[in-house]
Amino acid sequence: MGFNTAGLTAYIEDQDFALMAQMQATGDLADIANIQTGVKGSTHLQFLTTSVVFAADACSRSAADTTTFSQRTLVVGAIQISENLCPKDLNGFWTQTLVKIGKAGEEELPAGIEGVWADKKMNAIKNQLAISDIQGDLLSGTNNLSYYDGLLVNVDADGTVVNYNNGETDITVANVISILQGMWLELPDNMMNMMNVSFLVGWDTYQLYVNALINANLFHYKGEDGVTKLHGTNVSIKPMTGFTGTKRIVLTNEDNLTVGMDGSSDDSLEVWFSQDDRVVKFNTNFKRGIQHAFGNQIVEFTKTIS
Repeated sequence: MGFNTAGLTAYIEDQDFALMAQMQATGDLADIANIQTGVKGSTHLQFLTTSVVFAADACSRSAADTTTFSQRTLVVGAIQISENLCPKDLNGFWTQTLVKIGKAGEEELPAGIEGVWADKKMNAIKNQLAISDIQGDLLSGTNNLSYYDGLLVNVDADGTVVNYNNGETDITVANVISILQGMWLELPDNMMNMMNVSFLVGWDTYQLYVNALINANLFHYKGEDGVTKLHGTNVSIKPMTGFTGTKRIVLTNEDNLTVGMDGSSDDSLEVWFSQDDRVVKFNTNFKRGIQHAFGNQIVEFTKTIS
């Protein structure tokens, strides 16, 4: 026995990734997942596992251990976000008081608006990415959800994922604890002692769980900053915008997840005044994708269709 390469495809030039796009590296899934930069189209994520087989100590030896290489393909979508802002449109309203006097004032965003707009724009982008990271679907997604496959599509396509459902057609205050407990019991034995195993849920499911704890008089279990533990365990329950409304739950090791992006000097985030169009233009280009490493380290819940 020795190296097992059956899970690998023919070698391609996989790159080293050293850069990070700060704008994309925060927010829900990106806060807990690994960040893989330098991905312009697709790349292989490489993994290694090794077994341990005890043998009787003797004058001879038999090599029974196996080290196995595997890989998964992370595919990113190329995304552009653009907006045209005409400072002249601010005239005639209270906003005109923010526009500088003279021609130059109509060729730039007023200082009193620019900072607020920039913060709101970045937060809006992160919020959209947080939703796409979970719900994105290249085949059937629409609008912002159509540029790359999110976590749920990847999980559903992986036959090694543990699918848990005890016949529930919905997640409610009455059953949310039993659902989470049932999923926890499905965890593989080798994941029980991992420190960063988490339930990824929607804010709606998280609220149901907190209410269920209150109804059960478990007041000493409280969430802080939107994170709590499944009572009696070390497993976190982390609410995420992208799961909200899906009635889906994913239980996994956080290190099992990867967010892919380019993050190179090719990425751009620009605001400029266009002499041609006489408007202030905003544009950003980037790449984004999601992948997990091992399906057998994921337990997922999908409600039964009634």
